[in-house]
Amino acid sequence: MPYVLTTCPFCGCGCGLYLQVEGGRALGTVASADHPVARGRLCAKGWHAHEVAASPRRVLSPLIRRQGVLEETGWDEALDFTATRLRSIQEAEGGTAVGFLGSPRGTNEENYLLAKVARLCFGTNNVDFSARLDALPSLFDLPKYRRFTLPTGNIKDIEQADLIVLWQTDPVEEHPAAAARVLHAAENGVPLLEVAIRSAQLGMRAKVRLWPIPGTEAQLAAGLLRATLHEMNPTRPARETLAATVDGWTPEKTEQVTGVLAEDIVRVGQRLAEARRPLIVYSRGMTLAGQGGECLMGLAALGQEVVGEGNEWQPLLWLTKHCNAQGARDVGVVPYFLPGYQDVGDERARANVAQVWGAAPPAEAGLSAWDMVKRVRGLYVMGDDPLRLLPGGDGTRLEFENIEFLVVQDSFLTPTAAAADVVLPGATFAEKDGTFTSTERRVQRVRRAADAPPDIRTELEVLCSLAERFGHPMDYGSVAEVMDEIASISPIYQGLSYEALDQSWGFQWSIDTVLGDSRRLDSMVGENAQDPTLAERNAVPRIDEEFPLVLVVDYGIEAWSDDSFVANAIGLRREKGANRKSDLERAVISATDADKLDLRSGVRVRIRSRNGQAQVLLGVSDRVRAGVVLAPASMGGALNGLVPCETDPESGVPRLMPCAVCIEKP
Repeated sequence: MPYVLTTCPFCGCGCGLYLQVEGGRALGTVASADHPVARGRLCAKGWHAHEVAASPRRVLSPLIRRQGVLEETGWDEALDFTATRLRSIQEAEGGTAVGFLGSPRGTNEENYLLAKVARLCFGTNNVDFSARLDALPSLFDLPKYRRFTLPTGNIKDIEQADLIVLWQTDPVEEHPAAAARVLHAAENGVPLLEVAIRSAQLGMRAKVRLWPIPGTEAQLAAGLLRATLHEMNPTRPARETLAATVDGWTPEKTEQVTGVLAEDIVRVGQRLAEARRPLIVYSRGMTLAGQGGECLMGLAALGQEVVGEGNEWQPLLWLTKHCNAQGARDVGVVPYFLPGYQDVGDERARANVAQVWGAAPPAEAGLSAWDMVKRVRGLYVMGDDPLRLLPGGDGTRLEFENIEFLVVQDSFLTPTAAAADVVLPGATFAEKDGTFTSTERRVQRVRRAADAPPDIRTELEVLCSLAERFGHPMDYGSVAEVMDEIASISPIYQGLSYEALDQSWGFQWSIDTVLGDSRRLDSMVGENAQDPTLAERNAVPRIDEEFPLVLVVDYGIEAWSDDSFVANAIGLRREKGANRKSDLERAVISATDADKLDLRSGVRVRIRSRNGQAQVLLGVSDRVRAGVVLAPASMGGALNGLVPCETDPESGVPRLMPCAVCIEKP
């Protein structure tokens, strides 16, 4: 039975695995023993990776909506109809009336071509993907920080750290390959600290656990920074401006605002000051919080001050949810960046692209994914599921109803695909060639192992067919040629080729060596800070006698419940879904609050906020802070109308914010 080396299609760790193939079908999965991340191990998702291609729920032919019903059709009719409808919108209102959503699961090559089609055929920078909401750690979403980026470390750094801080992340649930290394480090005596609203499984091994009031995470970061600077050796002086910025955040004031004990803040400050290789690990639990940007600024300042200037150690490690969220951004599926994070308004970058494309891309920034669903008339969605992934619930669904023409290219009939006018079936990772870029910026090969069902075309083939219908033929002899083109345009992928990738475990691009120190985010903190304020506001909702609890959406517990791959891989769905179905439907409170309210786990309750109400099952846990109600993001519709979806005033990014609630017996 042949074995084909490829890259796992699930989280951002980027584990290498082999697909077992027989008769053109992927029948099993084996871990790569030598891969630097997998090291002979896979999590439950990785072991079931082959089931994605073998799923009986796949879309197997193009679908077109007739009289309100999706019906099978041929490729020529589907593509001709798609081109006709999109062209009519373009001619009537301009190319900016059309939007394109890429995929954090799609390859770099197909994401690049999607953005190329948008920019070349439609003259628009309306290119994005819904999961970029998770990708705040670059701070690219905050306009005043947009030209800066944030150095982050590698998964192997976990084993070299002398202090590990888990900041609102649960690696066991979200990134098992990283979790195994954290556990190993803790077992070998590396101190583990935790900052969380819900304590992670690894939090049981933490030396200190900090449970801040939801909405005060940025203030806690400022308080920890102040405590750390206070403990630091005089031979490592802090920048005066930065020290002055956080001087007011004494342990006592920080306790008053965040609810974290002053003595614990001092203890953590002491440990951070003593560390030489600290590592702060975070994921979407932090980046999707209401204070994501402010909190990250505080952590960036904290980490850089601890390690000191000139130290190559990177104190932050961002763990992405999807296998190619990093790569989609790298190759330009961002409304204000060309490939390689080159600003769309940069004349030199546009001229370089024009030499390769034959025409310059537009210079005006496009719409974000969350703005596209409100404002465009036509929307082309490739491997994305905005109806499931964008916050807003019923509001997002109503906005979709205003889109005149929706086409979705996907392997499965997701909620967004089910609402489409045209559905184009897509190939899975096992049936195509390409590359993924992992959370540690490692570009790795994805290799075709299995035969696609008879009427399936790859995303690259479909995009090239669409471009040809708009008078821009894109003739590539192979997928490798697409990567060659990316490398000729993108400074971060310069010199990259399949030949080079095939001879190694991938290529890791470096922010420091490619973008330079002038664009490092840590150059913005301290004496060079353009805006040194790290904790201007908190996001704590107003509680009172009627609404005495704070409800927070929990993105950590079962982070895969909203994933189409998990939902459609039968064995994996059984293991990761059905066995924990009751957990995923429960709003969780502390044992202390359960005693006060005379409630027990498993009962049905009514949760009421100032926005609305919902009836849910209740869970009780000693891993939750008193005064907090945790609502798993997987509860989906139950959150609609209960949790406010607010837009950040700086970034325009929508967030499900903490809100005051009460719990009642129905």
